[in-house]
This record gives sequence, structure tokens and C-alpha cells, in this order.
Amino acid sequence: MVTIRRYRCTGCGHVWRQDTSRAAEPRTKLSRRGLRWALEGSVVQHPTAARVAEGLGVAWNTANDAVPAEGKRVLIDEQGRFADVRMDGVDEHVWRHTRQGDKYVT
Repeated sequence: MVTIRRYRCTGCGHVWRQDTSRAAEPRTKLSRRGLRWALEGSVVQHPTAARVAEGLGVAWNTANDAVPAEGKRVLIDEQGRFADVRMDGVDEHVWRHTRQGDKYVT
């Protein structure tokens, strides 16, 4: 819950509200900090979408739409994320040993 202060000029009666643009995107249900918390928790602890929604106090659909979108914005759409990369490599390992042969994963 966020309290938004309203101000009124006693001279002219003009009313304006506190600027909340740094706290959240316009018309969203989650703050920037709440989205960051959910994204970090999802990457590190791997909770279900229901757990994330419960932690944020929102509906499952809200969390399930907002958290992947924030991940795309922060992680995938980041322009400079490969700026210092000089070489791209592939790591392969045996995922499962079976009688029919090993199963490799890249």
C-alpha cells in the first residue's frame, strides 16, 4: 500500500499529487523494489509463481505477468550485457549414465 500525498495551494486552489514515478511505472500494481525482490528470489530460490504472488500480496496472474517481463527488461534487453565478452564457449557434461550409453547436456 502506498500513500500518495495531495497538495492544495491556498491561494489559487490548484491541487497536485506527490510524484511516484521513481517508485513504480504508471498504472502498475507492483513497485520497482517489489519486482526486483521477486526477480532475485525467482532466480536464486526458484519459488513457484504462487509463492511469489503470495509474497507480493497480488494475484497469481499479476506476478506471473510482471516478473518475467521485469526479467526480460533487466536481463535480456540490457544493451551492454555482452560488452566485455571476447569468446563464447559451450560446456558439455554427462547428465545421465545409462546402460544404453551416456546422455550429454550442453
